Amino acid sequence: MIPSRTNYQKVLGVARDLIQEDLLQVENHIAGVVQAAPPGIHERIDQLTQRKGKRIRATLLCMVSNMGESAPDRIRVGASGAAVEILHLASLVHDDIIDGTELRRGDRTAHVLWGNKIAVLIGDYLLSQAMRCVIEEKNPNIPVILSAAADNLISGEIMEIDFAGRLNLSYDEYIKVISGKTAALVDAAARIGAILAGFPADVVEECGKMGAHFGLAFQIIDDLLDYGVGAENLDKAKFTDIANGLITLPLIYYFKNCSETERSEMQILLAGAAQDKTSEEIIARLEKSSSFELAKNDALSHLEQAIQIAQKLPDTKYSETLAQFFSSVSARPN
Repeated sequence: MIPSRTNYQKVLGVARDLIQEDLLQVENHIAGVVQAAPPGIHERIDQLTQRKGKRIRATLLCMVSNMGESAPDRIRVGASGAAVEILHLASLVHDDIIDGTELRRGDRTAHVLWGNKIAVLIGDYLLSQAMRCVIEEKNPNIPVILSAAADNLISGEIMEIDFAGRLNLSYDEYIKVISGKTAALVDAAARIGAILAGFPADVVEECGKMGAHFGLAFQIIDDLLDYGVGAENLDKAKFTDIANGLITLPLIYYFKNCSETERSEMQILLAGAAQDKTSEEIIARLEKSSSFELAKNDALSHLEQAIQIAQKLPDTKYSETLAQFFSSVSARPN
């Protein structure tokens, strides 16, 4: 069973407090990348890195790295955490171009600020710098894991584009997409943290599975948030997935269980989803068919599996807080 839900922001704050020295090293490494960038790039990536996100991936990496018998090397943790976050930022820059997203965290996106050509190159530069962060890492598995995550992330994004507009997208195809575009980097963060903690190979593997389950749940919940489900005062536009022709889990469940007439009617509604009354009708049909509930149950199942692995790790304040954090994600506001 998943523990009683704790406030998402509160438990994330507790986790950050536990690893504040490690997160400071992460920020220092990111700042170093910005400072070392040449003119024309420096100013732009400085602007992007000032919009600090929640550092979920670095937080996971740092938490796991502190579960070993002794404290980890904070310089190595900081470099790896920065690598993961910079790779994530590179993917966001490219995603915003592909999706035509104009705002992120309330600010104009890179392609809106500087045009598509510059934004693509900025994303490429960030990708190269993510790899450079771990180029001197003494454990060769860490850069290999990060590189593999980048490969999977790009593959997942390409599959998502290839599958756009397919109303018959299967559950397995959807999971394959989000395993690449979201879960792969979270998996990598947990694996790297486990290596830095000094865990043996079998535990590193389990930590990777833990990260993957968490990443899948996180993306499913994000897909629900795109409909405004489970959130108030959402700081992102709704129905961006539908606008880009993306079929996510609620619609997969709907189409799996609906009649041919309902399928045809929904297809017409999706074509006009930008209109308020139409979007309300789409939400009403998904709610009536329990499609949102089915998708949420999938997310909870993945969270429960992540928690079960976390609870098998050495019993410390870090593993306890991590399990609480996984539990809280089901109620995250954005």
